[in-house]
Amino acid sequence: MKMPIGFRFHPTDEELVVHYLKRKALSLPLPASVISEFDVLGTHPWSLPGEVNEKRYFFSSRGRDGGGSGGYWKPIGREKPIIETGSNEVVGMRRTLIFCGRKPSNHTNTRWFLHQYRLLHSNSTQMVKREMAGDWLVFRVFQRKRKARKHAAKMATCIDFTADCPVFNPPPQSTSPSSSEITEVSPNGLDEEESSAFITSCIRN
Repeated sequence: MKMPIGFRFHPTDEELVVHYLKRKALSLPLPASVISEFDVLGTHPWSLPGEVNEKRYFFSSRGRDGGGSGGYWKPIGREKPIIETGSNEVVGMRRTLIFCGRKPSNHTNTRWFLHQYRLLHSNSTQMVKREMAGDWLVFRVFQRKRKARKHAAKMATCIDFTADCPVFNPPPQSTSPSSSEITEVSPNGLDEEESSAFITSCIRN
């Protein structure tokens, strides 16, 4: 389903698990037909359907290892619980993986990440057993954006020559932070622990 102009599909972790993954496992109607079925782990991330610069979502059945001559998905960090609002019960788990490209000499990390969500099966009669659920997973695939620090350094270098020029060096203003200042952009889609695991993985490679 193609979203109308101006609309974006940005579900929370809880919404993905409770309203999409769980209903998919129970063969119930979904809120919207915006998540297609695809072999995510067996496909290069840049070859997946959809806009490359947008976060993309897919259903896939468990048991597909993926990988191939071009690369593979490697887990980083620990699985994180998904808690349902109201009941405060853990209904699913989220795992973060990074795509590693294979080279003749070594394996290198790329800027491609995915979040893999799985259900936690309870003993409740309202929750289907694993065999009936089909072991469905849902994925969020995205690229980690580069930080703005290098860009800020380049801009600072470009205006060094204006230091003594009154046109470019106006009287001092208030010391309060300005909205126009360039600040470091945090990794898109990764929390602090996952970012640390990503950096550690890069050092090891």
